[in-house]
Amino acid sequence: MKQSGRVFITGDTHFTNDLSKLKRSQWETGYTLTKKDVLIIAGDFGFFWNHKRTKDEAYWLKWLDDRPWSTCFIDGNHENHDLLDNLQKMNKFGDAVGIAGHSIFHLLRGRVYKINNKRILTIGGAHSTDRAYREWGRSMWMQEEITEKDIDIAFRNIAIHHNKVDYVVTHCAPVEFSKLAIELSYAPFYTPDHSEEFLSMLLKEVEFKTWFFGHYHTEEYDNRNEKWCCVYNKIHEID
Repeated sequence: MKQSGRVFITGDTHFTNDLSKLKRSQWETGYTLTKKDVLIIAGDFGFFWNHKRTKDEAYWLKWLDDRPWSTCFIDGNHENHDLLDNLQKMNKFGDAVGIAGHSIFHLLRGRVYKINNKRILTIGGAHSTDRAYREWGRSMWMQEEITEKDIDIAFRNIAIHHNKVDYVVTHCAPVEFSKLAIELSYAPFYTPDHSEEFLSMLLKEVEFKTWFFGHYHTEEYDNRNEKWCCVYNKIHEID
């Protein structure tokens, strides 16, 4: 019997700002893996930013592509969504993905992928709380927020699986999960937004083992007994 690979998940990388967690000194396990093993980054991937790719971006994208494992990511709010939307697509894990490298793939919103025998619902996107410091089309894009269309796609896909998956991976979280994460993060004054409210609609309809999300930049909100986990710098293996 052919053995499937392993699946890991971590939080935002923000291009190289939070990439050190993937280096050998921080994640020795990663360097024992193979390309059939998959690491999922829960948004704010950040490797697609400048419309004209810089040498630095090209170098670090190749660095990631050359790691022993395969990398998948959902989009966060801090991405160049125009570039992500224009990635060439292929069928992988049972649905369409964006091709970001030989072994790097963008997992699209509202899809249920089967990754190493695990059914994983993915929905990227979130509202940027730092909009006052960003410029539309240069450091912030209209597609950043989760839309009603994204949720409709998710509803259609989970219905195929009788509204039951193994894991959910999003960038922001449903309001029910985000409240404590927000209190523990950089924005204790922040109130729930439309993206989080849309995810709350989905939460009421889908069964899952654990809901993983990034965005809030905290490691202190890991409550898998209650079925949710905020990821940032730790790398979690999911069984």
